[in-house]
Amino acid sequence: MFRPQIQKTHILLIIALFNLFLVYISATSKEYIKKDGLEEKLKATKIMSDCSKSLFEVAEENNNDLYKTGLVGKATSSITTIFDADNQSMKKSKIACTHPNFSALVVEKFQELDLKVGDYVAISMTGSLPGANLAVIAACEAMGIRPVIISSVGSSAWGANNIEFSWLDMELYLYEKNFINYKSIASSIGGKDDLGGQISEEGIEDIEKIIGSKNIELVNKENLQANVSKKISIFDSKNTISNYKAFINIGGGAASIGSGYGKNSLKAGIISPLEKNKIDYEGFSTSIAKYFLDKGVPFINIKNINLLAKPVGLYPPDKSIEINQGPLFYLEKDYNLIIIIISILLSVLSIGSVGFYSHYEIKKRMKEYDPDSIV
Repeated sequence: MFRPQIQKTHILLIIALFNLFLVYISATSKEYIKKDGLEEKLKATKIMSDCSKSLFEVAEENNNDLYKTGLVGKATSSITTIFDADNQSMKKSKIACTHPNFSALVVEKFQELDLKVGDYVAISMTGSLPGANLAVIAACEAMGIRPVIISSVGSSAWGANNIEFSWLDMELYLYEKNFINYKSIASSIGGKDDLGGQISEEGIEDIEKIIGSKNIELVNKENLQANVSKKISIFDSKNTISNYKAFINIGGGAASIGSGYGKNSLKAGIISPLEKNKIDYEGFSTSIAKYFLDKGVPFINIKNINLLAKPVGLYPPDKSIEINQGPLFYLEKDYNLIIIIISILLSVLSIGSVGFYSHYEIKKRMKEYDPDSIV
């Protein structure tokens, strides 16, 4: 017995399954909207990516350098200040901030503070987070911001703790190759009390040689507070403290944010002058960060990398994380209108085409039908 296509069970099943598939695609579709300031973020990741590629070409081969950046160091060396107890947590943080997208995170923080071209920022760096150091410089370059940088050379495990390739060596290399336009104007030893309290005499000598070879000022006073005062005076000599638009700390430098374990509880990200009285731990009251906050200058704390990087998909580090993709660059919105419209059209087309073909079959059958043949 003749049955048109639209009445055949297997055809109806195929149409039903196809339309269920279209419903699923529409229901799970996403729309990605460019975030404000995307251009500056893309510039920053390009700068950081180019710098990393060049550093990797001259750095020692390192299996721990997941993103092949030249920014990941060793488990230990003579200039290592803190060791990685479980060989994992500290390493993950060091690797996470070497991804070029970390520079976009810094740009986002700058944008939240409404920093503009020509604004001055004071930056305190350590050797512990070379990836974050480079990310901040890349963000400054991308946004036309003028950084005044003071570093410390000592580094915790997996940071810039290679004697032959310290943070100051990385920075100078990139500066001389014209990848970046800014570098440190002074440096201290770092570590405990910013004087290398837990570093051997040999390590301190190594650091002094590194700084001495870079033609920059060595900050090495009699105690921590003297180092703090000296660094503040250096920042002030380049631009009046109250005229800086932000103070940026990278790592756990004692001069920058105080000494002791209390600094590990310090909020990661932006800290406004209004929040300064909520911070209460030993050493913070006499730190560089507190001084800037007292002058009304906001403070960006780039420490506790897991807390900063996890919300934007950079922690834990993973080889599959793509440059210029993710929540730093695009807002994700449920239901993509274009996909929904295409799905509706395909659904109508699938049903309509079967119906049209069935109509064609019926007409053809009617023409071929001869009632006299059954008489």
